[in-house]
Amino acid sequence: MSKSFSVVLTLNIPWFSLSTCYDESGIHIHSYNVICYFSKCDPFVKLKLLRYYCSDLYGSVLWDLSHNAVENVCIAWRKGLRRSLELPFCTHSRLMAPVCGFLPLRDELVCRSASFIAKCLQSENNVVYSVSRNGVFCRRMLSPIGMNAHFVCEFYDVSMCDISVISKSLAWSVHNDKVIAPELDKIDMIKELLHVKFGHSVLLHFDSADIDIVIEQLCTE
Repeated sequence: MSKSFSVVLTLNIPWFSLSTCYDESGIHIHSYNVICYFSKCDPFVKLKLLRYYCSDLYGSVLWDLSHNAVENVCIAWRKGLRRSLELPFCTHSRLMAPVCGFLPLRDELVCRSASFIAKCLQSENNVVYSVSRNGVFCRRMLSPIGMNAHFVCEFYDVSMCDISVISKSLAWSVHNDKVIAPELDKIDMIKELLHVKFGHSVLLHFDSADIDIVIEQLCTE
């Protein structure tokens, strides 16, 4: 099967036939294995290993990003981050990625999908180019690639013609403005306290129990 034919099939497969690709249990298992296998490592090292081994999500550009199952995958990813840094169970989901220094997984998935769609729309292969343009601009809500194009453009409030501007730099800019900037002091304080908790720095007159109490208050209030 030629590469172009494979892409054309991908652009036209109904999303319900791809629903089995949403595998939050896989992230649970992989993150649990990483955390357990490297349990004696520094928590910040475990965080890097979790990022390295559990964030490939191959095939995610084929997912329907509006599907409820995508949020289950994001929840599983956040649980892995929380466990790696030993954060409180009820830590607010909006704080998890900024504290770890990552983009939220949803933003990562949107960027990957936007990049895939933009490459299809700019493809030198006439078949891929024609099918993708038809799906995005003519049969938008009837084709998988069209629905995802609509979702990613709505997500970052850009026009369909400018879908190629969606990138990691745009994602970080939006994330900084909407999430990090309003709670920058809280996020920085949590990071500093985690460094104290894991022995990377020292805070006088506070023992480990005091540090845990403050972290829990900041993460859950």
